[in-house]
Amino acid sequence: MKLSTLALIALALGLFQLTSLHYFKFFGAQPDLFLVSVVLASLFLEGRQAVIFSLALGIFKDAFTLSAFGADILLFSLWSFLIVKITRKVSIEDNLSRTLLLFIIALLQNIISGLVLVYSGSFIPLGIFLRLVFFGALYTALLLPLILKIMKVRV
Repeated sequence: MKLSTLALIALALGLFQLTSLHYFKFFGAQPDLFLVSVVLASLFLEGRQAVIFSLALGIFKDAFTLSAFGADILLFSLWSFLIVKITRKVSIEDNLSRTLLLFIIALLQNIISGLVLVYSGSFIPLGIFLRLVFFGALYTALLLPLILKIMKVRV
């Protein structure tokens, strides 16, 4: 997949997340389409390109969201680097393994982001925290096959 095609897909997903995605919440959780774009970049681009692309996505997300500035920049680059390293050793060709990989990464992303929020002084009850972490990761992972299907139709 070409970088320009993936950049357009990431831009469309990012704008949808920033503008309209809050209407599609599930138990208060919404998917992280920026994270989906990071995983797609890490799976379909060269290693160095994927990490730089993920860094740019982290900057874009941190600029437009209320999360702790720099957390997404660091985490997106880390996830991209780890996915590139994993895919060099293990073949991830089917949608089920890609979805499972995204679920694990989204779960870790949500846990770390939530802990950064708690550390900064925000109080989140444990039940709500666990619900948002789990359902957010599940929702994000379940959207990946749909996005891959749309990409194959359009690309």
